[in-house]
Amino acid sequence: MNVRTRAPYLTTLTAALALALTGSLSAPAHATVPDSVIANDTVWKDTDGNPILAQGGNVLKVGSTYYWVGQRLVKGQPKAVNLYSSTDLENWKFEGPILSQSGTTGPLATGRWLGRPQLMRNPNGTFVLVVEVNDGPGGRNQMLFATSPTVDGTYTPTTQNSVKVNGNTTGDHSVFVDGPNAYLVYIGDTSTGINQTVNIARLNADWTAVADEPPIWSASNSAHTEAPAIVKVGATYYLFASGMDWWDATPTSYRTSTAMTSAGWSQGSWQRVVTRPGSANSFGTQFEQIIPVVGSQGTSYLYNGDRYSQFYCDDTTKAPGGVGLNAWYPLTFEAGAPVLHGNTDVDVDVVRGKITGNRVANGRFDQAAAGPVTNWVVKAGSSAETQESSAVPCTDRKNRQLSVYSGYVSQHLSLPNGTYELSFDYRSSGGQKNAYVEVKNHGSTTPVRVHVNTSQYEWATKKITFTVTSGKADLGVWADAGGWLNIDNVSVWPTT
Repeated sequence: MNVRTRAPYLTTLTAALALALTGSLSAPAHATVPDSVIANDTVWKDTDGNPILAQGGNVLKVGSTYYWVGQRLVKGQPKAVNLYSSTDLENWKFEGPILSQSGTTGPLATGRWLGRPQLMRNPNGTFVLVVEVNDGPGGRNQMLFATSPTVDGTYTPTTQNSVKVNGNTTGDHSVFVDGPNAYLVYIGDTSTGINQTVNIARLNADWTAVADEPPIWSASNSAHTEAPAIVKVGATYYLFASGMDWWDATPTSYRTSTAMTSAGWSQGSWQRVVTRPGSANSFGTQFEQIIPVVGSQGTSYLYNGDRYSQFYCDDTTKAPGGVGLNAWYPLTFEAGAPVLHGNTDVDVDVVRGKITGNRVANGRFDQAAAGPVTNWVVKAGSSAETQESSAVPCTDRKNRQLSVYSGYVSQHLSLPNGTYELSFDYRSSGGQKNAYVEVKNHGSTTPVRVHVNTSQYEWATKKITFTVTSGKADLGVWADAGGWLNIDNVSVWPTT
């Protein structure tokens, strides 16, 4: 994905001009900003420049290549399962559709639901695709398995019709591979209602059907979860799930087990995943998958978050969960507890197995609809909000920006000690008594500030270099009335 492209309205500055805009500040050191990153809160594009259409799927690594399957969900078009490939988890090539709807009969009939594609590779070399289709009773989901001898081939269904799972229709599902074994992890329906149970069922030897045996674990879905998926970290299995709120973003919960057994999963209860900074809805996403990034220096984890914005698309409706159809964030484990970090940009080093990023959350101000400033603190009495010019079609979303007339907006960052560069874009009417962007509480009693109270009607970039000795820093934007000030594309990267 071409993730470093600025919003269309921005003016690209030469290095000399950017340096001049820092005013009396010392010349900044070179920031270690990567050439490509996962740019959250943007519309991701493939290597051909087309929007990536891959909802509700998973990522499978084959050799040194990652393959991402997802649902093509476009109003008025037949649904399909799209396949993309990448060697760095940042730039994705479109390989094409591998399972498509057509005709008027059967589980792949045009107009039916076709979703939650999950891709696996059986030890015998066969690639297996599992999808849900809604040709069950009452339009509820049943499973359809399809196979291909190659990962990028056309997948052929193994049965003429989709099948129930243990005699019931289902809600969301995923797959989990653990050595020679594979499992279907799913939300089950019962005779009393939909989404009533959480289940883990073993697949048969060739992974093309659920084994003819009871689930290894089945429990009441009293926590109202959906989109369940398992990842193994060390000797511990983590089952993650989203909240159940239709298409909207939700908090993410998890539970753990030390064995893939009923007794193991029955221990404990659902816990809420901690977010930094705090987010009530997983930074505007619904959970899909945790992607392990295994390299020479260890394993890091990437949270695969989904936004079903496209499903809402018409000429007047904005994306309910923010700009972009997907958003992926670093996930770390602290004393065994997962922590989700809302970095605006994420840099993945697949060779070393390391994930770093722009530590600012919602630095593009596009994570949620215009209005309240998500993940930033607006001081009481301040006149500040995120703004966009008008409602636009989903194919042409306009970026939002922070607008401050008067008051103070801030965000607290936890940063390892070292030297960093803060970069931001701004435009201003000028005329304020004072207006500035600052970094403070970074280990010095004196804030580092750059003033922005002179007129600047075209977007321009300013930068601040600062050194952290306290393990933290606070970013702040201040305006003292008299004119308007817009801020966008805020980032913090370490310097070399």
